[in-house]
Amino acid sequence: MKRTILITTLAGAVLTLPALAQFGFGLTVFDPTSWGELVSQLRQMQQQYSLLSQTYSQITNQYRQMQTNATLLPINMFARYRAVLSPWKFTSASNTYGTTGGWITSINSGAGSLGGYGAATTPLQNYSTVWSSIPADQQDQIKRNYSTLEIKDGTSVNSITTLGTIRSNAPQVENAISGLEADSLSSDPNLNTEVGVLNKINAANLISIRNTQDSNKLLASVLEQQLAAEKARRDAEAQSINNQIAFQAQQANLIQQHMTGTTAVLTGFNIP
Repeated sequence: MKRTILITTLAGAVLTLPALAQFGFGLTVFDPTSWGELVSQLRQMQQQYSLLSQTYSQITNQYRQMQTNATLLPINMFARYRAVLSPWKFTSASNTYGTTGGWITSINSGAGSLGGYGAATTPLQNYSTVWSSIPADQQDQIKRNYSTLEIKDGTSVNSITTLGTIRSNAPQVENAISGLEADSLSSDPNLNTEVGVLNKINAANLISIRNTQDSNKLLASVLEQQLAAEKARRDAEAQSINNQIAFQAQQANLIQQHMTGTTAVLTGFNIP
């Protein structure tokens, strides 16, 4: 309505210019060029007014949306959505003869894994004193069987270290998650600004990434254990095949050795 009145007033003012000039009120004679320029300016003003009106409506809608986004839920979010924490359980065992304590300490903290594992397992001896008396063809197989146990020991120690380190760091991770949960469920306006919400989202993503990394470490340790066990199975199967091949190659000689002289013994045997 205001725009219509403005346009009508300007148009009326323009139309009176030629009449005033005819009656000698000191105005110049009507100039069509000036008239066209004035009409052009009037149209430009009308377009600017329309643009301002659209901008005002857009800003108003954005402001109302911001008000809606800033409105907190009318509930106690901490009481309704807070999840129950399941704490980590640390391993415990008796230590009657002093061989268990190091294992328990390392599997709960990741410290001293090699010593704890060695104290709780049967020591692996070596063939140093009798090695020279073992045939060369047997030494090669003994070396591979020995390496299987060494690999198993190494992967076990690494798995204990990984598990113990994750357990040791678990309380700090749980504290970070609890703090993030408290801030996320808080009704404090200072914690619910746009930047504050984005920061909490980023923190949650980082915690998730760290937990995923820990899961990958555990999976890698499990894979190492499986590889060591697979090596033991493979070596056993290979040894079985090798034994069968050797038997097939020496079968004729073995039979001949066992059967030689059997006929003479049987034919020459007399019952007393």
